[in-house]
Amino acid sequence: MGDGTARARMNRRPAHLNRTGLVLVGAVMIAAGGAGLARGAGAFGHDRATGRVFSGTVRRYAADHGWFWPAVAAAVIVLALLGLAWLLAQGRTGRLPGLAMEPDPSGGRTRLSGKAVTDALESEVGEYPGVRTARARLIGSSRRPELRLNVAYVRRADPAELRRRIEEEGMPRLAAALGREAVPAVVRLRLVKGDRAETLL
Repeated sequence: MGDGTARARMNRRPAHLNRTGLVLVGAVMIAAGGAGLARGAGAFGHDRATGRVFSGTVRRYAADHGWFWPAVAAAVIVLALLGLAWLLAQGRTGRLPGLAMEPDPSGGRTRLSGKAVTDALESEVGEYPGVRTARARLIGSSRRPELRLNVAYVRRADPAELRRRIEEEGMPRLAAALGREAVPAVVRLRLVKGDRAETLL
């Protein structure tokens, strides 16, 4: 989106880093598993397929240090838990349930429902010509809220006009409701083709 009272930042860096990290980890695991299967199938020779996985040095070290295999098991468990936590983090919406409207809570605190604000934006954008669905959520913190807006529209809609109205009408109203001059946002427009939706922005 262009510059305006409430600018929308098309920032996909965190999602891109997450995808890159998952791809790299998956590639390493697939390579390690594939190498193990190939060795067991004799791809590297009969001796390797029937031989011990660990060298004599490793076996002797493990035999002399009783803590070695328990430490290896603990490390594997920790890595598995970290991977599970990472996967769960990808599935979280990170939705901001409410926002504190006063910068200084000592004089009292008023909280604004994040869902009420996003519901109002969804209703407004949903009334724009050609819009099929609009889904909005606030993430971040009360001090630094950010918007994620996904809009699906049909072919008869004008994407340029849709972007303009979101930037010049919807976003300023959202910022005003939150008592801010600007709210950083990521807006995704999807062209709906029958039952399919193609992301254009």
